Amino acid sequence: MHRIQEQVEHMPREKSLDVTVESGEFDIDETCEGLEYSPRIDIENLHAPFLAVLMEDADHPTGNFPHWLLWNVEQAEMIPRNLPKQEVFEQPVRGVQGRNGFGRIGYDAPCPPQGAKRRYRFRVFGLVDKLDLRAGAAGREMEKALEGQILQYGEAIVTYERPDRKNIP
Repeated sequence: MHRIQEQVEHMPREKSLDVTVESGEFDIDETCEGLEYSPRIDIENLHAPFLAVLMEDADHPTGNFPHWLLWNVEQAEMIPRNLPKQEVFEQPVRGVQGRNGFGRIGYDAPCPPQGAKRRYRFRVFGLVDKLDLRAGAAGREMEKALEGQILQYGEAIVTYERPDRKNIP
C-alpha cells in the first residue's frame, strides 16, 4: 500500500473523510473472543460515489497485516455491523470482499496473543467509480485497482488488548 499511502498523503484537507469505527473501540463480538462480527463504520464528509475499506493490524510482526478488504460499496454514511463473509453480497449494503492475510473472505477479527495490545487501522477510500477487481482478490490486487481511483480518504485506529486468561478470576 506504499503507492496508495503516497497518494493520500498529498490530498487536500477538504477531501478528507471523518471515519469512526463503532464507539472508538471494538465490541467483544467484533474480536476473536466473541462472535467475530465486522464493526460498524461511520463516514462523514463523503462526496464520492463508492467506498473501499482496508483494515490492517498495524503492529503485526510482518508489518501491516490485512484483516479485511471491502470495495464497491455505494455511497453511504455508514457501513453496518456484521457484514456477510461472502465475496459478493447485496444486504444490508452492496459490496465485494477480498481475501485477507489469513486467506479467507471477509472480516477476520482481531486476535493478538493473550495479553498483547495492538492497533488496527481502518483505511476508508472514497472512489471515483467501482473498482475493476474480481471478488476474492488479495491486498496487492486491491492496491493496484485503487491507483487513480481515490477521491477522498480517511482512517481510524482502534486499539485492542486481548485479555490474558491468567489474570481472569
